[in-house]
Amino acid sequence: MATGTLSRPDRARIHLSGVFDGSRAMQLALWLHREHAAEIVVDFADVESFEPFGIDVLLRELATQGAAGATVRFCGVPPCVTERLDEVGVAVSSSVRHPRWAPWAP
Repeated sequence: MATGTLSRPDRARIHLSGVFDGSRAMQLALWLHREHAAEIVVDFADVESFEPFGIDVLLRELATQGAAGATVRFCGVPPCVTERLDEVGVAVSSSVRHPRWAPWAP
């Protein structure tokens, strides 16, 4: 499931939950491409698990389509994903909340 909110007219926040698979990656890529905010923050803290294919699809889509000129920042992603996001120019920050995917999550 994904929810989106505009915290300011120029900033959008997308909150993801559940399993991040190929289908969810395509939904997110489409949403990023259509969003008109200057800055988009994608929060992965409530994602329970990341499927490798979902990450591959997301990285491919980000490398080819981007986010329609917006600055994109992801938070709450696992370290193994962070390295790959750096390669396509997506900023990563720590999550305000404890990520569910972390082995020590409550």
